[in-house]
Amino acid sequence: MSLACQLHEEIGQGALFLDRQVDFRWHPGSAFDSSELQVSHFKDLVTLVNPRSAYTFVNYLHENGRLYHFLNAQFEAVLRAEFEQYLNWAFQKNPLVRGGETVREIRFDGEFRVRTDDAVLGARNVVVGIGKQAQIPPQFQGWTGANLFHSSDVLHIHPEVRKKDVCVVGGGQSGAEVLLHLVSRPNEQRPASITWVSQRENYLPIDNSPFTNELFMPCFSDRFAAMSESQRKLFLRRFVLASDGISESTLRAVYQALYRHEFLEPNQCDIALRPGCNVSRCINAGAGHRLTLQRGIDDIEEVTADIVILATGYENAVPGFLEPIADRLEQIDKDMVIGEDFSVSWDGPRDRRIFVQNANLGQRGLADPNLRLLAWRARRILNSLLGRSPYANPEHPGFISRTSLESWCDTAGEKMGSGI
Repeated sequence: MSLACQLHEEIGQGALFLDRQVDFRWHPGSAFDSSELQVSHFKDLVTLVNPRSAYTFVNYLHENGRLYHFLNAQFEAVLRAEFEQYLNWAFQKNPLVRGGETVREIRFDGEFRVRTDDAVLGARNVVVGIGKQAQIPPQFQGWTGANLFHSSDVLHIHPEVRKKDVCVVGGGQSGAEVLLHLVSRPNEQRPASITWVSQRENYLPIDNSPFTNELFMPCFSDRFAAMSESQRKLFLRRFVLASDGISESTLRAVYQALYRHEFLEPNQCDIALRPGCNVSRCINAGAGHRLTLQRGIDDIEEVTADIVILATGYENAVPGFLEPIADRLEQIDKDMVIGEDFSVSWDGPRDRRIFVQNANLGQRGLADPNLRLLAWRARRILNSLLGRSPYANPEHPGFISRTSLESWCDTAGEKMGSGI
C-alpha cells in the first residue's frame, strides 16, 4: 500500500497492486476494540518520506471531517480500528490498487507471469508484500483446530469460552491483548479460568525511549545490514524489547483488570500468571489439551485447558505463489537474501527483479517487520525501480554514532565468548 501510494503520486501509471481482499482489513482475526498502535501515527503509509502527500493519516482525518475531534480526544495512541479505516480509505482511493484478486502463482519466461483467478498478467518486476505467517511452535503442531489456534484467528474462530479453562501462550503484546479481550467479556460470558504463560521472566514493556528509537531510523537499517551475521543476531537478541514488548497502557490495563477481579468483582474468573515458563509438551486431553509448563529441570506444572490460544508470533516463509521459481531464489534459513534495495538475489536477469517487504528482520533489523520504516522502505524500492539513487532525500544521521554501535557489538561478542 505504501509503495502503491508513492508510485501513484510520482508517476501515476505503469504498475498494478493486487490484493485478495475486496475491502482492506488489517489483522482482522485479532483486531480487538481496545487495540492500539505501538508507534506514532506519523509512521503511516507516506508521511516520513512525503508529508505533503494526499495519502497521509492527517489528510485522512481532514477529508473525513474529524481532525479537530481527533486532536480534542487526546488519544495516547491511535486505535488500530481507526488505523485500519485509514488503510482502507487509501486502499479504495488509489486507482492502481485492485482488490478481490488472489495471486495463485508467479512464473518467469523472460518476464514475470502473474496468474490470478481471472487473468495472467505480465510484469518486468514484482514486489511481494504479503507479510508473515503465523508461527506454530513444534510442540503444538498437529493439534491446531477449533480449540487450539494462533491468536491471529481469535476473531475468526470466535471460540465459546464461557465457563471454559483457557490457556494463552506468549507474553508479548498479542498475548496481553488476548487476555484483555477475554476478561473484558460480560461476567456471564467469561472463561472459568485463564492461564497466561510466557517464556520471559516477567511481562515486560516495550522500550520506546528516544535513543532506542534511533534503531528505527533509515541510517541504522543500512548500518545493521553492513554488520556481520553474528553481530546482527547478537544485536537482535540484545534489543528484542525495542519491538517485541508490551505497551505500557496495555500492561496497566491488564494489571487493573487483575485488581478488579481480585478485589471488586464477586464472580471472579480465575487468572493465573505463569511467566518464566516454557511449554515443553502438549498432548490431547479429552476435548482439550494438557500442557506441561517447565521452569528449569525439576520445576514442572501440568495445566489442562479446554482452549489454547497461541500468541507465539510470526515467521517468514516463501509464499506458495512463488513456488514455481522458489529454487531460483537465494535463501538463508527461511529468509530470502536481499540487496540494499530489498530485491531478492536470484539467478534471473538483473533487470528483472523480485522485491520483498516485511520479511528480512535478520538482514535489515528490528524495524523490518513493523510500520516504523514502512514508508522509507517503499521509497527505496521505488527509487530502485525508477533508477534513482537509494539515498535520495537523506535523513540527518542519528546521534548514536556508527562507531559506537559497531564497537558495542564487538565488545558484547567478546564478553559472551569469554563467559563474562
